[in-house]
Order: sequence, then structure tokens, then C-alpha cells
Amino acid sequence: MKALLTQSKIRNQMQKLFLDLQRRFGGRCLLASLLLAGSALAWAHEGHQKTDTGPTLKRSEVVLTAATGKLVRQDGVTVDLKKLLDNGKPVVVAFIYTSCTAVCPITSHILAETQKLLGDDFGKVQMLSVSIDPEFDTPAVLAAYSRSLGAKPQWQHYTGSLPNIVAVQKAFHVYRGDKMNHDSLIFVGNGNNKDWVRFEGFPTAEQLVKELHVQNKS
Repeated sequence: MKALLTQSKIRNQMQKLFLDLQRRFGGRCLLASLLLAGSALAWAHEGHQKTDTGPTLKRSEVVLTAATGKLVRQDGVTVDLKKLLDNGKPVVVAFIYTSCTAVCPITSHILAETQKLLGDDFGKVQMLSVSIDPEFDTPAVLAAYSRSLGAKPQWQHYTGSLPNIVAVQKAFHVYRGDKMNHDSLIFVGNGNNKDWVRFEGFPTAEQLVKELHVQNKS
């Protein structure tokens, strides 16, 4: 029963995401079309059925080894991850890949809602979506994905070489060896590249905004 309720909740979130994208972009939105086709396959997605009870939300506070290395932004610019994270601004980090049809669309929708909810305060934070499928997710692919979500400049999407992407995943303890085995994880930090709040599951945009405000004061 618990598993059915969790699956129903996620399906509802996916439906909300699809309707939101359809309202924004109509039939031109490739991502919305993928979601419509993918929703029927979502529960056959091997890596997203790790437990019998589904991805129950869990919040924890963690101290991580400072993430380092070079990533490539959606506009093709190479950036230093350490400098990016260690800039004093509250930051959200999520791991996604654009061809994912189950976890990642929900994660991206949560970030889009967070961007919207923050309003004028969005300029005080930054959000990073890091692809775990760098071989497919080129800067051009990520740029199109970012546009489909209405991402503003403070929300950037990143790819990079496979070794660098694996190193970043390992720094955040999210590396699972195969993109199909990835978990639904979102991190919120206070800009010191060390202390993080870790959400396992699907937090609401309201929860992320609340956490960002807390981090901004710390």
C-alpha cells in the first residue's frame, strides 16, 4: 500500500510537470513529448525501483570533501567547480541526465518551481544541474534542455569529461556506476563547498526555498 501511494504521488508530480510544460511551450516542447511517452515506462525504469516503498523523502546534514575539477557549462564555457561552489552564495546541486524519463524530469521540475518561487531572491542563489551522462549530454543538448525549463542565468546545466563527471559524483557520494542506477538526490549548500543539506527523494520547491533562506543566513 505504501509503495502504491508513493508511485501515485510521483505520477501526479509528472502529470503536473507535463501540463506545466505543455502550457508554456505547447506542442513544440520536446521534453514534454518525451515525458508523455516516458511516463508509461517510468516504473519499468530499473534504476528507479530500488526499494519496495519508493523514494521516501529524507533530509540529512552532511560534510563532504570539497568538490574540484573542470566542468563545461551549457554555453560551452569551461568552469572551475571549486570556485563555482565556494563563492559565498547558497547553492543547489542536482544530478540529472536529459534522456531520463522518471526521476530527472521531476527533479528538474522541482528546480523550475524553486526558481519561480524565489522570485527576485533568485539572484542571490545559484543552482547547478550536473549531467551524469556526459557522452550524450553535450553543451548543445543541455542548452536546449535548459531552455525548455525556462532556466534563468542563475540556474546552469553542466557536462564535462567522463572522469571529471565521475569525480564530482564521488565527491557528493552519488556515484552508482551506471546512470540507470542513480538516486533522486538534491543538495543545498551555503557557499563554503563543504557543509551540505542532502535531500534523498523529492523535496518540494517550498522546502528548497526554506533551506536556501536558512543557508543564506548561516
